[in-house]
Amino acid sequence: MSGGRGKLVFGLGCRAGAAADDVLALIARAVATVGPPDALATLADKAGETGLKAAAAQLGVPLIALPRAALAAETTRVETPSDAALRHLGLPSVAEAAALAALGPRSRLILPRIDNGAVTLAAAREISMTVHFIGAGPGAADLITLRGRDLIARSPVCLYAGSLVPEALLSHCPPGARIVDTAPLSLEEIEAEFVRAFAAGEDVARLHSGDLSVWSALGEQTRVLDRLGIPYTVTPGVPSFAAAAALLKRELTLPEIGQSVVLTRTSGRASSMPERETLAAFAATGATLAVHLSIHVLDKVVAELTPFYGVDCPVAVVYRASWPDERVITGTLAGIEAAVAADRPERTALILVGPVLAAEDFRASALYSVDYQRRFRGRDRRAGDD
Repeated sequence: MSGGRGKLVFGLGCRAGAAADDVLALIARAVATVGPPDALATLADKAGETGLKAAAAQLGVPLIALPRAALAAETTRVETPSDAALRHLGLPSVAEAAALAALGPRSRLILPRIDNGAVTLAAAREISMTVHFIGAGPGAADLITLRGRDLIARSPVCLYAGSLVPEALLSHCPPGARIVDTAPLSLEEIEAEFVRAFAAGEDVARLHSGDLSVWSALGEQTRVLDRLGIPYTVTPGVPSFAAAAALLKRELTLPEIGQSVVLTRTSGRASSMPERETLAAFAATGATLAVHLSIHVLDKVVAELTPFYGVDCPVAVVYRASWPDERVITGTLAGIEAAVAADRPERTALILVGPVLAAEDFRASALYSVDYQRRFRGRDRRAGDD
């Protein structure tokens, strides 16, 4: 899964009868800049030129002969069109188009067309890289998956949401890594970072807090990468509601009390809520609610939930679960506003609401019942069992 610099191809164009020495002299200039090629490429019409064949033989690399249509297809990616090639062959540039066509769409010019009067040369490299979206967890630096940690360690570029991702995670970055805090950046500026890394053949570790499946802006970024043809992976992380439940030492689903957890939020500046996704609609189910990004409208949350859960329904407001400054405010729907007003947690606090938060007298599930026969338990079937 690691990225890197892929195959390097020199595209060549030449005048009829170009000498091998002229070809090799220009190749030497290119090698000094970008390194030795894995192959030479040219227009099929030129593949019979003795100078090109001799140069390929001396370098010990193949000479790739490409049809005219393949070069013409690279018109939009040619950076320095050749008037001579356009006039005589109807092609934008034999050298640049041949280098790009030989490698395919996941390639970039790294050396535009140069010439020495008899030969033209351009270099393109096949780019092998991946953007790795990584759920960085709720805050504690050790609440990241081993996969996520290892991807960070082998990615030469790290883009992280600095407002929510702890800097301690950046210690996993390799020495010399390019580290960019994306908190102040626009989507277009983040796209520019992806493009820069793609052109350089550098893997990117893209860190987002919690898990990427909710409120992570993953969708808008992967849409950009799909448009650009840049590959990516997604690695899940520990979500904030799970960290909050762990801090409370509570299961959010209990037999016959609550068997569903609804992850929701209220409308904000970043995005509004669909009309049918209201707190009242979710509260009508009686499920445990995990209300994100809404501590600033706690009064609205309480007002909408009270008719369904009642004033005595337990509530927990969890601020920065798993961070060093984590804290919990508990109460009921009747008193939680006053309790929060005295503590004043910031916008990243999570509101958990539901009877499961205080339930003690509940029936144990059948899962561990002595009478519960299941495939993995290995108990003898009782007489009379079907």
